[in-house]
Amino acid sequence: MKVYPECLPCFALQALRAANQATNNESLKWEILVEASRYIATFQPGMKPVEMAEIIYPMVARKTGVPDPFETIKHETNQQALALYPFFKALIAESKTPVKTALKLAIIGNSIDFGPPQNHHKDLKAETLATLHEPLTIDDTETLSSRLPRASALLLIADNSGEIVLDRLLLETIHSHYPDLKITVAVRDVPIINDVTLADFKEAGFPASISAVSSGNKTPGVILGKASREFLDIYAAADIILSKGQGNYEGLSDDADERVFFLFKTKCAIIARHVGVKEGAMIVKQGGGK
Repeated sequence: MKVYPECLPCFALQALRAANQATNNESLKWEILVEASRYIATFQPGMKPVEMAEIIYPMVARKTGVPDPFETIKHETNQQALALYPFFKALIAESKTPVKTALKLAIIGNSIDFGPPQNHHKDLKAETLATLHEPLTIDDTETLSSRLPRASALLLIADNSGEIVLDRLLLETIHSHYPDLKITVAVRDVPIINDVTLADFKEAGFPASISAVSSGNKTPGVILGKASREFLDIYAAADIILSKGQGNYEGLSDDADERVFFLFKTKCAIIARHVGVKEGAMIVKQGGGK
């Protein structure tokens, strides 16, 4: 997905939000916004929106001396989601279609996001009860489900902290039905917004049967041209790739083949328009023009 003009003011708001998390110094915040504006002015139309974050967040860290402004929030959202783990697991156990229910829960978890202009840190239990039985606006779950029995390797590209606990439940549910399936979770190489790092993966309590790999990306979304060799080898070998969240959609949608399934909730009017749905839609969308 290429950048839209409406993305530019959002970049400035992201810089301000990160600055607010990192410092109370008003002069420093002003300095950060001025420098962010200079970077934004050089952004080219053919670039992916997530590439701006690769510039803005390291700049905020450099100027404030705070390498991970969202560290406390990430820990809090992980702990809140872990506290709800028995609640979510019971919903899956009671379901007649446990894999699809786990998929929907993972998408609902995508509401935990500090990247878009609004703060999407919501009451996850209330959100689940309110939306679990709503239909998916784009629903390629049948195609995804039909591929699982034949798959030998699955890669989930993670998105946000907190949400990662529901990703764990999804992968545990899939693994309980397909125990021979090799499952890997891709995480961010360095802290950026509230995206999942290896530390968040470990805090989420994944079983030993599910491994993690760094994507090598320093953006809040995987860009294959900037990914590590290790990640690219796992990506190439995967029979099914679950891409979580808007950032990964921005980074991968132009390059995704039919092995890729995008799982996310549209929290941005620009992405909703790009996908062809309303804002707030829940999506399971196969890649490769399917």
